[in-house]
Amino acid sequence: MAPTGEHGSGPSPASDIPLSGGDRRVVTALFADLVDYVRLLAEHDPEDVRTRVTTALVAMAESIERLGGTREKFIGDAVFAVFGWPEAHDDDAVRAALAALSIRASLLEPRDGAEPLEVRIGIATGEVVTADRAPSGNGDLGLTGEAITTAARIQALARPGEILVDGRTRDAARGRLALDGRGAVVLRGQSTPVELHALLGEAGLSAWTSHRAVPPGPLVGRDRERSILVEALQRCLRTGHGETVLVVGEAGEGKSRLLAALESTARRLGFAWAWTENVSYARGEPYRWARLFAQTAADEHHVDSGTFIRQLLFSDDLDPATAQRYGGAIAAIARDAAFSGWEAEAAFMPGDPAEVASTLFELAYQYLERLLSTTGPRVVVIDDLHWLDPSSIAIVELLVDATERYPLVVLAGSRPGPLPVWADRSSVQRLELHGLSEPETARLATLVARAALDAEGARSIHERTAGNPLFITETVRAFLEDGTLTWRDGRVAMATDAAPTVPVTLRAVLGARIDALDAAGRETLRVASVIGISFREGPLSDLLGTSPAPGALQRLAGAALISPTGYGAWRFAHPLIRDAAYSGILASRRRVLHARMADHLEAQTAVAVPLGQIARHRAAAGDPARALPLLREAAVYAMGMGAAAEAAAFWREAAELSAPGDPEASALDQGRADEAMAAASALREAAAVEPSQA
Repeated sequence: MAPTGEHGSGPSPASDIPLSGGDRRVVTALFADLVDYVRLLAEHDPEDVRTRVTTALVAMAESIERLGGTREKFIGDAVFAVFGWPEAHDDDAVRAALAALSIRASLLEPRDGAEPLEVRIGIATGEVVTADRAPSGNGDLGLTGEAITTAARIQALARPGEILVDGRTRDAARGRLALDGRGAVVLRGQSTPVELHALLGEAGLSAWTSHRAVPPGPLVGRDRERSILVEALQRCLRTGHGETVLVVGEAGEGKSRLLAALESTARRLGFAWAWTENVSYARGEPYRWARLFAQTAADEHHVDSGTFIRQLLFSDDLDPATAQRYGGAIAAIARDAAFSGWEAEAAFMPGDPAEVASTLFELAYQYLERLLSTTGPRVVVIDDLHWLDPSSIAIVELLVDATERYPLVVLAGSRPGPLPVWADRSSVQRLELHGLSEPETARLATLVARAALDAEGARSIHERTAGNPLFITETVRAFLEDGTLTWRDGRVAMATDAAPTVPVTLRAVLGARIDALDAAGRETLRVASVIGISFREGPLSDLLGTSPAPGALQRLAGAALISPTGYGAWRFAHPLIRDAAYSGILASRRRVLHARMADHLEAQTAVAVPLGQIARHRAAAGDPARALPLLREAAVYAMGMGAAAEAAAFWREAAELSAPGDPEASALDQGRADEAMAAASALREAAAVEPSQA
């Protein structure tokens, strides 16, 4: 039965409040300020200065927008931008850093004989509260959060021409940036030291792939998949022709880690190894992957890609007309690439885009034939295939075709979703990566923590991450930093009063998945997160105020965010997804939704609703007067059933909730929680239940 009397006295006033717009999200903020603006005004005509500054600001805005950032506003001779709003990407920190590098480079270019301009830039990552527009209606985005003020403070500390980033930006970039540590400082208006790093550039490919192999030690939990890849290499050596293996898995499942772990074996077997990757922010660059592959092959011979192409294709027997046609086509895509020596060919560039494309396709075919026929066995890795630029799709298919004729193994990693047409060929082997098992999770967590986790801690990490290796790694690191994981009896264990949050690095990854949904999907997922890790369509409809949009739940399941459990019930794929969705809701809106959920539960008459559920929704709704009696009643009920640990949790929550207004009652509740925990320990000892390593 539903509670009655004082605990069920009608709807909460908050449940009738309209739900507001906006959300909470992790963004990377960028502040860029021109140097010596005052001096320029003193030494030059104000009109000339205005023209130069306007040109510079336009160039800065272009760099920001090209990499998917949103310029919020110009502030005099400075610009403020965010990456991660209105749409999040899982590499927003990298995008912001690359935009900063582009800004600095563009200002150093001489313009009409004037001296180059210098800039100071600060970049910071963190949670902000967003609104559709600021109340002033001045066009600002209305973002509020510490990351914004941190970026501004960091920018003020930078030297002319310097780009400073904070520690969270470094962490969110996950090894993609080359940085020089500058120590920690306490910024004006803040109390916690902030780590500062000078941005030197984008990390080299070798540094990035090395970072993906962290933590050190053996590859955990992928023995079967690794054996399949090794067998593909061995078959290639036996038969003289290769094959393609497509590794498919969600972000963080370890596709890159698995492929990188194969390099030492491949080289030991005599394979040349070429690692290529794709990035989301460069999908619009024509032939990006093709140019990267050409340079990777040329690196083996210690020359630039243009020189290597000449050596490979432009032999004495190549007729002049074909040589000119090839040269013109290469010149058409040589911009921003180290294709030296093609400048003279620019005059012969074809005017017809279709002719350029067909010539490049012909040239790519000849290039691969020569490369593969003159070298030994080769492995080509294509990481993040889902971000391949459209111009290179046909060239990758040529590479896949070539595995049937040459000792070539193509290994590609991709997220689920639309796959290339060649993925369905019978000659292409597909590997699906899923989460690690609980023992494997415990092993990886031990490697990250550098200490063994107790059984309960390992189980909690596994449930929270569903065995996703990236999520395990980042969660353990975050829990060690915030004290959620502590030392106990010689092992690392979950603190009894822990309230785990989602690490910023994972908020970015999961936020990108949520932002990729349509509006109905985002709304459904976020509202469902208020109900809990599991939810039913009835309560969800009550909170939404209407039934979910047709097909919304099925699309969320197709995106691997939730899964059906039968009879109208659903469950989040794992708690981190639920927590990320919940974290995106404005606190004011959460309170309204929790109040509505409590009202829904109290209105139930056909089923018994646990008091603890209602109590926690009332507490989250900011209604301590109705939550406290329920929490204490739930604690007494649990204690009477011998569930001392659960009783302790209810009393602890009551103690925290009553502390601001009634310290004496809070102390009494905390004392009862301590007694219950002692009773729980005694019960464990009596049952001879000892924590053990999973």
